[in-house]
Amino acid sequence: MAINLDVTLQGPIFDFWAVPCTFVPLVSQPGQPSFGGRGIFNTYSMDVQGMDGHIYSDQRTILDIRESEFAVLPQQNDHVIIPKDCNGVPRGEYQIVDASSDGGGQTMLTIRKYETIM
Repeated sequence: MAINLDVTLQGPIFDFWAVPCTFVPLVSQPGQPSFGGRGIFNTYSMDVQGMDGHIYSDQRTILDIRESEFAVLPQQNDHVIIPKDCNGVPRGEYQIVDASSDGGGQTMLTIRKYETIM
């Protein structure tokens, strides 16, 4: 018997960890209005070793989404506004730079902070 991970696993996880977001579909649905959704926000560090042996430290910021909650999945260069993370920390607007599905109903959006110069 097959197990539906989206229903049995991801539903409860998203109910606990996901935060409300507003998606701005600039590329995935041009001309359409922004819409509400939710996702699990996270930032983690990563070390990259250069050819000369030096270590460069960087970070990757992601927003995991459930594919079943979207009629059209967000794409690269769409924007997402995250008012607050799960700790209540204000986050702001981000640009989606990559989207990767896990094949089980969840997509990891790699995002970067979007700020305009005034």
